[in-house]
Amino acid sequence: MTEDTPLVSIVVLAYNHLDYTRECIESIYRYTSHLSFELITINNGSSDGTEEYFNSLPDTIKISFPENIGVCRAINHGFRIARGKYTMNVSNDIVAMPHWLDNLLICMESDPKIGMAVPVCDASCNYQQMVLPYRTMEELKEKAAVYNVSNPALWEERLKLSTYAGIYRTELQKALGGFDEDFNPGCYDDDAICFSIRRMGYKVIFAKDCFVHHYGAHTFTAEYDKDKGLAIRNKLLFMRKFAAEPYVAGLIDYNIIDLVRYSGGDSISILGLGSSYGTTPLQLKNTCKSKGSRNIGLYYLTQDAHTMTDLKTVCDDCAFAPLEEAPELFGGRAYDYIIVEADSRQLQNRSELFSALYAMLKAGGQLVCTAASPQILYEIMGLFYNLDARLENQLNNFYYLCFTTPK
Repeated sequence: MTEDTPLVSIVVLAYNHLDYTRECIESIYRYTSHLSFELITINNGSSDGTEEYFNSLPDTIKISFPENIGVCRAINHGFRIARGKYTMNVSNDIVAMPHWLDNLLICMESDPKIGMAVPVCDASCNYQQMVLPYRTMEELKEKAAVYNVSNPALWEERLKLSTYAGIYRTELQKALGGFDEDFNPGCYDDDAICFSIRRMGYKVIFAKDCFVHHYGAHTFTAEYDKDKGLAIRNKLLFMRKFAAEPYVAGLIDYNIIDLVRYSGGDSISILGLGSSYGTTPLQLKNTCKSKGSRNIGLYYLTQDAHTMTDLKTVCDDCAFAPLEEAPELFGGRAYDYIIVEADSRQLQNRSELFSALYAMLKAGGQLVCTAASPQILYEIMGLFYNLDARLENQLNNFYYLCFTTPK
C-alpha cells in the first residue's frame, strides 16, 4: 500500500431511498474521516435524485446506471475498481457509528486468515441482531460510542453471515470475482460469498464488538418483491453450487448453548457428534471464548459425508464415520464438552455409545444429548445414574439433557 492507496475502499450502492442514502453517507464521513478511505458510490437506476446527490459529493468515485442491473452485478462494478487493502460493501440503510471501522480494521489486521468480517446491528437475520434501546439517533450514537470498544473475545467465527456491512481483503474478493452474479439481483449471494471464503481457507468473523444501525433491508425489499420466485430459485442454486442446505448450515441450537454450564479454563476441547455442519458446537466455542477461554479445540464426527467440506473449515479435526467409532477416532484426548446432536431415536446401542462418550470427558466435563420419548428418557437417565453422573440441566420437559462427571 502506497501513500496514494487508501486503506479501505467503501462501496455504497443505492436504488432510490435518498433519505436513507444521505444519512448513510453523512455517517460514514462523520465517523471515518480520520482513516484513509475512498468512497465508491453506485447509483443503480434511481429516479429520486440519488444520482444528483452522489454527483455532488467531493472526492468520490461515482458509478451510475440508467436502470437497475441488480445488487450483485452493481456492487461488483465497485469491487473491481477498489484500490484499498480492504473493500467494504455498506448497504445504504446502514448508519455508521463511532469507532465502527476502527474496530473492524483491528479485527481484520489481527489475523491474515480472516477473510471477511461483519459488525453487529439492530435489524438482521443469522443471529446478528443486537438492540441498543434509544429515543433519538444522537442517543443511539452516544450508546454506540460506549459499546464500540475493541474486544477480540467478541469476535465469533461463523459459517455464514448477512453482509449488510461487510469488510473483505481486497485481494481475496477480487480472486473470487466479488459476489457471485449467478445470484443476481441478490438473495443467497451473501451465503455464497461466505461459503466461498471459508472454502478458500479463510475465516468468516462476526465482529460483535462493533455496532452499526440498520434500518432493515427496506432499500432492497421492493426489488425482491418484483420476483416472488427469486428466493426459491436462488436457494436451489446455492444447494447445487455448494452441496449444502443454507438454512441448516446456519442454524444454531441455542437450547444447547443455554444448557451447558461454562466451566472456565484456558484449554477447552469440544466434540460434536451428528449430521450437522458443526454450527452449534462452533457457537459453543465462541461462547467459551467470550467468557475468557483460549486454546479451544473443536472436533466433529459426522454421519453425513456432505457436511465434511464445511466442517474442515471450522474444526481442528473431523471425520465421517458411524458415531460408534467416536472412541477410536477421537478418544486420544479428554473433552470439556461432548455435544450429541444426533436424534436419540436413531442411535444404535445407545447405552454402549453414551458409556464410551462419558469415559472421554474430563473431570467435571459435560455431555449434552436428547431424549425424544419418555422411554428413551428413562433409559438415558438410568444409564447416567449408574455411571455416577449428575443431571446438570434440562430443557423442554427433559428433551435436552446435560450430564456432568464428578470433579
